[in-house]
Amino acid sequence: MTSRPTHTVFAKRGTTDPTTLTIAGFQRAGMLDWPGRVTTTVFLSGCTLRCPYCHNPDLVGAARHRESIDELLAHIRDRRAWLDGVVVTGGEPTSDPNLTELLTLLKAEGMPVKLDTNGTRPHTLRQLLERGLIDFVALDVKATPERYERATGIKDVWPAVDSAITTIIASGVDHEFRTTCYPLAVGPNELVHIAARLAGGRRYVLQQFRARRTLDPAAVSVRPHTSETLCSVAARCSTFLPTVVRGG
Repeated sequence: MTSRPTHTVFAKRGTTDPTTLTIAGFQRAGMLDWPGRVTTTVFLSGCTLRCPYCHNPDLVGAARHRESIDELLAHIRDRRAWLDGVVVTGGEPTSDPNLTELLTLLKAEGMPVKLDTNGTRPHTLRQLLERGLIDFVALDVKATPERYERATGIKDVWPAVDSAITTIIASGVDHEFRTTCYPLAVGPNELVHIAARLAGGRRYVLQQFRARRTLDPAAVSVRPHTSETLCSVAARCSTFLPTVVRGG
């Protein structure tokens, strides 16, 4: 689970000249967004979904401020000796029209890139993978197919997510699938059904739902699954692919 930036920005159309590109801000260093690595995390705003339990509600809609990526690139160059990569998250990064340009700039700096995505734009994801612009991809699987609308607030998105799952598993790129275990969206048995769909993937992460600031204020009153429940279901999910609990 990533932290919110201090500014909310949406990328505008431009070229790979960094003065024409904007981001929603960045976290200078952390070890949580790409386990085992010290990374800078870049935030983009705008999202294709409306998950009630979203922990970054400021990044869901249109931006109110803009920030050049000049400072980001300067930070990367200054800290190159100890940074292990850059995480690009949101919002939903693949909804940003300048994502390819941003990733191209990051790769030009010699930075490995991890992309967080909800999988709703599989064509864009496939293009980025084919161009070698992503070194690690984390895809959030919100629920079982029949409960996707309830979990995300949007109709008919599961086919796109299903396609993205297939693309990632077939890509050979390092990856993980994640489900935030919001009790009104997924229960223990449903998590096992999700794991079955992800068979062949490298890792499944059950993320504990945190009843804090959320897109739907009512979501903060929902009691999370217990740690014991998540650990038990992780063992069941591991029948299909290695599964761990994060934040439990």
